[in-house]
Amino acid sequence: MKRGTANGVHGLRMLEGFEAMKMEPELQCVKALLSPASGIVDSHSLMLSLVGEAENHGTTFSNNTSVIGGHLEGNCMNVYISESKNLRNWDGVSPLQPELTLIPKLVVNSAGLSAPALAKRFIGLDNVFIPPAYYARGCYFSLANTKVAPFKHLIYPIPEDGGLGVHVTLDLDGQIKFGPDVEWIDGIDDTLSFLNRFDYSVNANRAERFYPEIRKYYPDLRDGSLQPSYAGIRPKLSGPRQSPIDFVIQGDDTHGVPGLVNLFGIESPGLTSSMAIAEYVAAKFLR
Repeated sequence: MKRGTANGVHGLRMLEGFEAMKMEPELQCVKALLSPASGIVDSHSLMLSLVGEAENHGTTFSNNTSVIGGHLEGNCMNVYISESKNLRNWDGVSPLQPELTLIPKLVVNSAGLSAPALAKRFIGLDNVFIPPAYYARGCYFSLANTKVAPFKHLIYPIPEDGGLGVHVTLDLDGQIKFGPDVEWIDGIDDTLSFLNRFDYSVNANRAERFYPEIRKYYPDLRDGSLQPSYAGIRPKLSGPRQSPIDFVIQGDDTHGVPGLVNLFGIESPGLTSSMAIAEYVAAKFLR
């Protein structure tokens, strides 16, 4: 609560259990932190809005195009570009020639899961500044055969190792989803693979792990009421049984490469704080 208040979040207050359960009768808790300013957005509509606004200000988007590497020449980063379709059969052994080389004023490596792998392809960037990559798949389950959602608020339990715990999320239609869990998986998008080949399927058997976690705060959850929804994969800078490491915004003041900004471990902030991250990067590094 102190950190949230210090960061300018308004209206935070502690609730006794009976106060929280009066607001959410299906909830079971001892205490709760209420954040009236928290909310949800339609992520697809948000991205379309940002694309439209960017294009109105002169931005050009090049879809189906991949950055395959680059090198530092003088004080400028030369970026290698190829069409994504030409990479599908690349075996990672024979040399791949870029179809285009760009020399931008600023390169922002915001490749998400692939950010560390992409950074390794920038000749001139010392690998000591590239953190190891860990990947945590998170599955979500929705409620089946439920006409009325049991909650009207987002519900977050105490955080667990590797994540925020199995929490309650709502969409704009008021539908409930529970998740994500934490499943550590091997990284397969390395310097030999320019395309993500992660498995985003949801194993229905993982629901058995969800029931006891959800019932810690929603004891009336019925057996058999969870059905697979979707999965996401979070780029982590720390692995299993390691102390958590926060995301990294890394510029030339750290790695010494002019015109290059790396965004490592951008998981939850990737959407929630996307505009704030962009403002920070532009203000600090776009000179």
